[in-house]
Amino acid sequence: MKSRYLTALAAALACSLASAQSGPTLYGVADLSLESVKAEGATVPSNDISSRTRLNANSSLLGVRGKVAMDNGVTLLYQFETYIDLGNNEVGSSNTPIINNGQTTKVSGLNGPGTGTVFGARRDTFLGLTGNWGTLKAGYLSTPFRATTASFDLAPGATGVATSYNVFGKATDSNTFFFRAPEVEYTTPTWEGLYGTVAYLLNSAKSADGNVDPYGWAASVNYKIEAFRIAFVHTDLKDVGFGGAVSESNKSDAGFVSYTFPTNTTLTGMFQQYRGTITTGTPTASLDKDIKQKSFFLGIKQVCGRHEIYAVYASAPDREGSYLPTQDSGATQVSLRYACNMFKNTQAYAVYSRISNDTNVAYNFDVGGIGNASSGAKVALGSDPTSIGIGLRYSF
Repeated sequence: MKSRYLTALAAALACSLASAQSGPTLYGVADLSLESVKAEGATVPSNDISSRTRLNANSSLLGVRGKVAMDNGVTLLYQFETYIDLGNNEVGSSNTPIINNGQTTKVSGLNGPGTGTVFGARRDTFLGLTGNWGTLKAGYLSTPFRATTASFDLAPGATGVATSYNVFGKATDSNTFFFRAPEVEYTTPTWEGLYGTVAYLLNSAKSADGNVDPYGWAASVNYKIEAFRIAFVHTDLKDVGFGGAVSESNKSDAGFVSYTFPTNTTLTGMFQQYRGTITTGTPTASLDKDIKQKSFFLGIKQVCGRHEIYAVYASAPDREGSYLPTQDSGATQVSLRYACNMFKNTQAYAVYSRISNDTNVAYNFDVGGIGNASSGAKVALGSDPTSIGIGLRYSF
């Protein structure tokens, strides 16, 4: 009897609080490019990856979102989003067909390392509440660094081989700050173009004995007035990063600036300073090693009617510290993209991107990496990933 009363009371409260609903709204992006890719010039020439053609799905996605307004001035938010695998290649993975040992292949060998289903990696998915006090979200979310970098990126959807975060925003070629994680996030209301975000990355991966406790926090400040934008992001991660160590402390400070001129010319600049302490060995016989890495990004985009073109340059100079080799450990990226907006929400484009690695690093494209790590073939030290292609992008 008591449970019946409680159920009725909960239903009554729900009916009284919920006054208006917007959605659910179905949305998505289909972005597919045909590319010729290679990674040649390796420190060990036999590790080169020769030229080949592929399909790159460029973070195509499908999502559902909506909101429910409450009588108390609070609005409930929800979003569910997933990657759509248009080319059986998996987002962000080494998505060329399997690189074999020189022998002929079965028909199945033409496939990339996809999951066999159209649905791939999950994307930002959350529940939240918003009001005049700000917005609170919980779920699988882009960190403030990832969200801010993507918002300043000149590539539509911040995806493809010409994005900013191939070289920029990484703690060496194997460790990036551009990721999503289970987190709780609060964003302030916007005041005169100024707002901030604070996020806590949950420590659900804590070891049973408590010695390894992966978690982190991040904060960002953004200011926008008309055509001018500026932002700063601090990230602090504990026992998250390279992996395989006794403990880690990884920190990043990043600044962003963008301005759009009346000529529809946009200039964007980004800078990141990473510093880390990696404890190696065993808990009883450990050794602290440090590492530092700077990275830069400069981009220009020009829009002329239906046409747009952008060019970017990114650089990660030689790293510093005792954790990894420092000599010849830098990389640069040069990218060029032209697009024609054919009609509403549809864009045809051509793209070129090249990463030039020094002999002791192997930076790769973040979305559309060359090689196939699952079969043991991947971009080798010193090789230069290169891609040229054409594509079509549709959003709804």
